[in-house]
Amino acid sequence: MNTQGTPTTADPAAKSRPGPRWWPLFLLLLLTLVRLVQVWWFKDYERQFKFASMAQWLKLALPGVLLWFLLLSRLRWRTRFLGLAVVAVLGGAGLACFRLRGVDGDRLPVVEWRRARATSAPATAAGTKATVPAVGVQTAGGGDYPQFQGPRRDSRLPDARIGTHWMDSPPTLLWRQPVGEGWSGFAVSGQRAVSLEQSGEQEVVFALDLATGSRLWASAYPARHASSDAGNGPRSVPTIVDGRVYTAGATGILRSWDLATGQAGWQVDLVRDLGARMPEWGYSASPLVDRGRVWVPVGVAGRSLVAIDAASGQVRFGGGNSPAAYSSPISATLGGREQILCLNDVGLAGHDAADGKLLWEQPIPAAPHVAAPVVVGSDRVLVSVGYGHGTFLIGVGQDGAGRWTNGVVWKSIRLKSKFANVIADGDTLYGLDDGALVALEMGTGALRWKERRYGHGQLLWVGGRLVVGAENGEVALVDVRPEGMQELGRFRAFPDKTWNPPALAGNLLLLRNDREAACYRLAVP
Repeated sequence: MNTQGTPTTADPAAKSRPGPRWWPLFLLLLLTLVRLVQVWWFKDYERQFKFASMAQWLKLALPGVLLWFLLLSRLRWRTRFLGLAVVAVLGGAGLACFRLRGVDGDRLPVVEWRRARATSAPATAAGTKATVPAVGVQTAGGGDYPQFQGPRRDSRLPDARIGTHWMDSPPTLLWRQPVGEGWSGFAVSGQRAVSLEQSGEQEVVFALDLATGSRLWASAYPARHASSDAGNGPRSVPTIVDGRVYTAGATGILRSWDLATGQAGWQVDLVRDLGARMPEWGYSASPLVDRGRVWVPVGVAGRSLVAIDAASGQVRFGGGNSPAAYSSPISATLGGREQILCLNDVGLAGHDAADGKLLWEQPIPAAPHVAAPVVVGSDRVLVSVGYGHGTFLIGVGQDGAGRWTNGVVWKSIRLKSKFANVIADGDTLYGLDDGALVALEMGTGALRWKERRYGHGQLLWVGGRLVVGAENGEVALVDVRPEGMQELGRFRAFPDKTWNPPALAGNLLLLRNDREAACYRLAVP
């Protein structure tokens, strides 16, 4: 009030100051909601493409929110500076408390507490003690699992017999051991389980006692592959034949070892010696040993696939011109000819097993080709590819003049396997479609059913049932039939991401990821 007692008027400047400008924020939020609905309900993308599309949008939207808040909101400057300080403090606290541990199969960031145990390679000396006391080893149905995907390299153990009542008789942990980084799996011969790991600037080949998990031997050599999103270390599974171990490291170093002692034999550096170009996410093919030859993809002109003498390490021959992919070769008989099949960067190729020459090649859409081909008859091969492409049934044969013919019999978008190999049984094909378990009709590729999601894990066919190694570290036993599936039980093997293929030696299930290895004894029926 003034001295005469009349009320004073409000400050003209304060009265004329405009209020906060909210409509740009509401518009941005509305556009984000529309984009979300469009991507998830109206776009037939693979899941990882949906996530990637939303991530790209958020990279624009979040800076847009910050720009509105600082320059366009018309909030008081004290409020803006205070909000910016809060964002900076929360960001700093987040970086101090959490770290990024690569991505999952959908390319979503994997975030963990910084206080969580970091990956560290164990001691390489023999005699490491098991962290869990071992109990009597009981085996059933044969004990060796000598290579990637098992004895026949098809992820099938049809004669194995394991108990199916996992709820009443759950798998028993025999031992658990720390291991170094890498997505390798185990190969088993007798009482030795062999795998690969990263230890600093060295790759390590090591053998564990099957019953106790103790390290029997470990041999190292200079090599390192690092990837911030796909993880560090070797990606392939060793191959064991006649007392020798054959390994392929992530940088392309192929070596032989003595199974009993770990003593190194010959070495071939595919990059230095043969001119190979290492794939973006590391050399991943597991070596195939067939009739005294070690077959590996190299990916250079004239040597897309090569055969190396298993005894001497000398290159015998090769063929094809396609760059290498991430898939492992298999042996097959198609069109009456023994062949070595390999899914390379261009597509599926058939090489003569006698001299390595390229017989035929079927183009497959460009994508990271990972899953191994599956032979389903004397003239049929299945190939499944992730990244939105699907599964292809390829027919292979010879015409009357002896010329090789090949072509796509059918294609199904209903099964897009990114990592896991598909399983063929009778007239049904089982696999992980973008992480969800599905069944297709073999004759047409039509979808029979699509059920539970296990992520981008691995599959193993055991006595008519599927052992599913889920991406989140769980293991499930699933009864699958053409008409549907039933999960019979599950347990958690590891607390975090697991991309490594499992191995089954008798009734001993060997599992690992890039931090730990474990062995579980399965009940015998």
